Amino acid sequence: MAKQSFNVRQFELGVNNKNSAKDLSDGFLAEATNVNVGNVGKILTCGKFDNLSSTTTLTDDGNAGIQAGYGLYKFSSDIVPTGGADGGEYLAYTSPKGEVFVSTNTSFASAAPIDSATLIASGSATDAKPVYYYAEGGLRVADTDFANTGNEQIALVRIERTNDVHPDVYSAEVTDQMKFYNGGLAAPVTADFESLAAPVDEEDGAEDGSAPSTSGAEFRLKLASTGTGSSSSRNDGLWPEGVYAIGVSYVYFGGQESLLHNPFSPITLADAQYFIASLSIKDDSISPFLQGMRIYVKNYNNPDEEYRLLLDVNFERGARVSLADEYDAFIDKSGYVVTNDTNNPDTDATAYHIKSPALDTYSTINGFAPEEKAITFNGQEAYSYKAAVVANQRAFVGNVLYVDSEGVTKEMGDRIQYSPVNKYDTFPQSYYIDVGTNDGDKIVKLVEFEDRLFVYKENKLFIINIASGSDAGWYVEGEFENRGINHPAAVSKSDLGLVWVNDFGMFSFSQTINKLSGAIDEDTWASNINSDACAVGFVPKKNQIIIIGDCNSTDSKGYLYDIATKSFVNINDTNTLVSKKTTNLVPYNKELVCMEFTTDSSNDVYTVKRYDTDAKAQTIDIQTAEYDLGEPSVDKKFYAVYVTHKNANDLVITGGFEGAAPTTNIFDSNTFSTSDDMVTTKFKIASGSRVKKKSLQLKIAGNAQDDLEIQDISIIFRSRGVRG
Repeated sequence: MAKQSFNVRQFELGVNNKNSAKDLSDGFLAEATNVNVGNVGKILTCGKFDNLSSTTTLTDDGNAGIQAGYGLYKFSSDIVPTGGADGGEYLAYTSPKGEVFVSTNTSFASAAPIDSATLIASGSATDAKPVYYYAEGGLRVADTDFANTGNEQIALVRIERTNDVHPDVYSAEVTDQMKFYNGGLAAPVTADFESLAAPVDEEDGAEDGSAPSTSGAEFRLKLASTGTGSSSSRNDGLWPEGVYAIGVSYVYFGGQESLLHNPFSPITLADAQYFIASLSIKDDSISPFLQGMRIYVKNYNNPDEEYRLLLDVNFERGARVSLADEYDAFIDKSGYVVTNDTNNPDTDATAYHIKSPALDTYSTINGFAPEEKAITFNGQEAYSYKAAVVANQRAFVGNVLYVDSEGVTKEMGDRIQYSPVNKYDTFPQSYYIDVGTNDGDKIVKLVEFEDRLFVYKENKLFIINIASGSDAGWYVEGEFENRGINHPAAVSKSDLGLVWVNDFGMFSFSQTINKLSGAIDEDTWASNINSDACAVGFVPKKNQIIIIGDCNSTDSKGYLYDIATKSFVNINDTNTLVSKKTTNLVPYNKELVCMEFTTDSSNDVYTVKRYDTDAKAQTIDIQTAEYDLGEPSVDKKFYAVYVTHKNANDLVITGGFEGAAPTTNIFDSNTFSTSDDMVTTKFKIASGSRVKKKSLQLKIAGNAQDDLEIQDISIIFRSRGVRG
């Protein structure tokens, strides 16, 4: 029979090591390492991680450095965090000691003014594993290692307190910038107030109030009953008679209100009496994180009564008795400001004459009762969580640690707590969902996607539909065994939808769950992926996904997945991935980045790395299918192999017949032409290797240049036929 040519032009399906090399479909390779097959009809080298920033050093604290797969977060702000317009994207990093840093051009210099917070009050831990979420100009950070004592959530929040209206009310002016805060949503304390006194019922706009004089006191609240019924010089009040408790709260950034504190003795109202109230505020006393204060009263004679709003105070704008009213500006005095009821039709007194109960209660304003045990993780020791996400104007946190109403510290691995709408630091303990209760599984990661909350536990995946504006309308769409993850860095958003990896492979979700790694042998996958320390990231420039198999290894293996061609290739060069312990992968300024850690004699050394998508010099390994040329039972005589390529310096080609490893030099010469132009190199099979064989597999390997390109492979053979 005449010589024949078999041509291979398809490589775009990537590696398939699940099937036998002789059973691969067109487009698959038996081995593909450190190459890129995303361009149809070409084999190129893949990109590499290289330095995005100069090396940053922090004082060596003797700890083990980066917790594998933890630490890095990207957020976007329309202001510069330290102050100024025209912000951008920023990286936040948390050291193992719990120190939080924010980048300035990817630098994490400890001297930066924003680096002033720590997650761990004791400062003694060396293994902080941070979790982040960002909303409404504020970054929140918590430690997921519940064993660290003194854990606190902290917030980096956008604040502007300029005292433009009332000079010197705030203790510090803050022009539009981000400030660290770890005080929680604490209620006022008794020491914030002087003793309760009755207002002076001054007429004609005269001052009613005086500066607090008690050391440490910031407020002088004057509150009393007044009116005597029909004989009163003013109209009767409409309050039910009874004994009224007084509750006060602080309103923090974002309009988030604390629980109530009762610093004063009750006030008794007789029939037809009502409240008269004024508030004085000492200059330079108010934290810039506070927006205001509210004063409530509750009638103890009515067991069903709620705390009703008496006075709503905004420290910049003034006071009012109803949320429907406009604020009355304070009167500025020497050393203090005082409320001023400018809208009272019956009097010119600066004290408020509050003749009827307001419709507003603490519960209607906030959506929860003031009797909650706790409403925030921020600033509270022994309160933390392992997963967090913002979705549909709420914050969700999962796998929570808190102190219950009995004072017992509990880790609730199945629990998700969520905030009221637009109140991203407020988590009433009554706002919760339990997912897969008592199933021996714990929440690892929460992800928002298409009005759904993806709850990744260690084994199971739960999908909760949260499209409804009310939690009453939320429901579980699905529960999926063996689709959970062991590490929060193992999931990423991409143009394919959600993608994640576990011991069983790589999966995606758009409308349904799909397994993407079906061409990868499960045992091989498990040997390359440490599900307890792996990381997944999306490369937008190439529409590819990178998997770092072990963020704790200096010799990590991984995969590169091309979304367009649905192909995997292996990446295992330490220079291609990373050569040191690494954080999670995050998108940053259209790049995919991580942080690398090492130590020198006196410093911890951190370097932000980016995945450079340009083809780079690599040590590559390409192994073709085992070609039987369409006649598996027929002997062939193989004469030559032609490879069309450019810049294949230092590569060699080897082969193997009938299932033998393709590692033997079966050619007269097995080195490539060094041409920079596209050429076709002929590899003549040595005469001693021209024996009758049924199949041939090829391998091309070596140190490839960054501009390597392989376009096609042709095999010249003669079929020996079949004799009857």
